[in-house]
Amino acid sequence: MDHFRTAKSHWWASLFSIIVIAGFATWPLLAAEGILGTGVGARSNGMGGTEVADPEGALGSLATNPAGLDELTGWDAEAGLLGASAYGNFTSKTGGGGKLSSEIGFAPEGAIGVPVKATPFTIGVGVVPQVGLQAHWNYPDPPGGLGGTTRYGLQRDNSEIEVIRVALGMSLQITRQLSIGGALGLNYNENLLQTPYIFQSQPILRGFKTILNLSTSGWGANGSAGVMYRPTDSVAMGLSYQGSTTITTHGEATGNADAQLNALGPAFAGVGRDFHYDAQVHITLPQIVSGGVAWRFKPGWVASGELDWAGWSGAFDTLPVKLTHGSNAQINSLLGADQLQDNIPLGWKDRFTYRAGFEDAITPSILLRCGYSYSKSPVPSETLTPLTAAIPENTVTIGAGYIWRWLELDAAYQWDIPVTRHVGTSELADGEYSGSSVQVGIQWVSLTARVKF
Repeated sequence: MDHFRTAKSHWWASLFSIIVIAGFATWPLLAAEGILGTGVGARSNGMGGTEVADPEGALGSLATNPAGLDELTGWDAEAGLLGASAYGNFTSKTGGGGKLSSEIGFAPEGAIGVPVKATPFTIGVGVVPQVGLQAHWNYPDPPGGLGGTTRYGLQRDNSEIEVIRVALGMSLQITRQLSIGGALGLNYNENLLQTPYIFQSQPILRGFKTILNLSTSGWGANGSAGVMYRPTDSVAMGLSYQGSTTITTHGEATGNADAQLNALGPAFAGVGRDFHYDAQVHITLPQIVSGGVAWRFKPGWVASGELDWAGWSGAFDTLPVKLTHGSNAQINSLLGADQLQDNIPLGWKDRFTYRAGFEDAITPSILLRCGYSYSKSPVPSETLTPLTAAIPENTVTIGAGYIWRWLELDAAYQWDIPVTRHVGTSELADGEYSGSSVQVGIQWVSLTARVKF
């Protein structure tokens, strides 16, 4: 039996290593607008994202409340896959518009946890998709830029901000009822912007419109801590905090300003159209506070509720972009330097998320789940564009699980109900998105395999 457990341990450790590698290779394919996901792992995803008071397994504990690791009685390994398909429409102030790509993207997730023998400690390590904001739109470029008439034709506009977290956590069981935990995370961030871009704050270029292809990546670190309290065998309460993360990413930016320079007239006929810069993007992720209760009110039945707070106002107020070592001598001469900085206004608001979930073990082997979550969009209409349209607010979820001896298989489906937002007067330079409207909805699927031994 010990040999069998050791073999399983080695097999799952190998699988976890593959997940880590695959995570960095495939995470950018996730096509969804939701900036923070509704839960991690199929069990949580099927229960409206509730987990802080009942984080079963290493994956859920590392993602939401590391104190939950103390629930593990032996080796615990999980591997999962999260898929999403977003859909939507955009209508500009001129009546033109386009659609959001609905292709399916996937991201892996996984974790391993193990109690430390003869001690009150449990440790875990995992890979968790933390942030995903991706928009892939096809629509004719609205008129804008200096002079208000610059167009770059039919565009496939892409915007991505992704963060995947590699976390190492530990819990300490203080008493049978009380445990605490903490985790350290390395966060890998990728940013991509491919779109007609209007400079927002650079004094000389403000309002200037150009095709821009920007790609950067980098690493940051953060920490999290949590508490679990179980006053009775049927009630559990959890509280967790995840600190903010500051990440400075590096890459390159290229572009072409042909249409804008043509619109400015013959005086700019001799100015070079193409440019290349080294790029630096400074991104801050919000601090998050979560609290919840789980109640096992009868055998096999669990009801859970959770309240999360995300400090978006201190994170997504502006997005600073610094460009250096410019290749276009004429643009450098105009600016008086081969570098520039532009601050993209976002103005996101702090938001609460309300979650509720239910699980019913209809047999010892089969579990059914459902849930709901609501969070008002943090994106203000004044800075809303199709590329920042993290606007769905209501999410309904269903899920199921199957247990066979030491193996549990879980699946979940989530629907971010479509919502339409209208922009009155845009605060972005040029006002290109004033009078526009955006509609976005998302469908998610999640599959998780868990082994306990």
